[in-house]
Amino acid sequence: MVRAAIVVGLLATIAAFSAYYTVRHSVVGRDVQVPDLAGLTSAEASALLEKNGLILEEAAGRNDEHMEIGRVLAQDPPPGASIKLQRKVKVVVSLGNKVSSIPELRGGAARKAQITLQQQGMKLGDQVYVHSRKAEENMVIGQDPLPEGAGLRDARVTLLVSRGAPPRTFVMPRLAGRGEKEVVAFLSRAGLRVAPVRREAGSDAPAGTVVAQDPESGYPVRSGDFVTLTAAGGGPGGG
Repeated sequence: MVRAAIVVGLLATIAAFSAYYTVRHSVVGRDVQVPDLAGLTSAEASALLEKNGLILEEAAGRNDEHMEIGRVLAQDPPPGASIKLQRKVKVVVSLGNKVSSIPELRGGAARKAQITLQQQGMKLGDQVYVHSRKAEENMVIGQDPLPEGAGLRDARVTLLVSRGAPPRTFVMPRLAGRGEKEVVAFLSRAGLRVAPVRREAGSDAPAGTVVAQDPESGYPVRSGDFVTLTAAGGGPGGG
């Protein structure tokens, strides 16, 4: 009796699992036809697809003089195609026939230019940075396309942005034999940065006198570069 009950229970379990799998497979695996979404708003298209077990994805926008803004221009897969449930249908939505003029961005901050483009439905292209003696750092000094030119709403605008004045370049002078304090003050006025001074014991030079430098004299340096000094042992000295 016990063995018979176990067999009956096992068969019931197998039958239930088989029924569940068959129903699930028939529901999840079946194909549905893609409805025609042309001319519908995004909300209408989404509701229709949801009713058919499909999902809307707005893939792109495009200007169209015949279709009002926000309505579907094209779709993929096309109407009538058979696809699985819960698959995405990509659509291209009309941006209307409006053609925006490119705004004037030169002379303003790069961040402000980005916000302006976004507000007008345009996209930021590349940002090219160059040194400029006339424009402050992060100010827009050029753009492509130029202002007032006709551009689609999805146009990309490239900006030329200032890095500020170029660094000063000069030839490194000979510093050996001068006092450490004097040399450090001179380098700071020149816009150079001084690394922690190295000490050299046993030098014949007076304590605090510069005995070596890196870069050496005659090498080109730019403002902001590091200079390493070696001074005779002892504390900083004058010159």
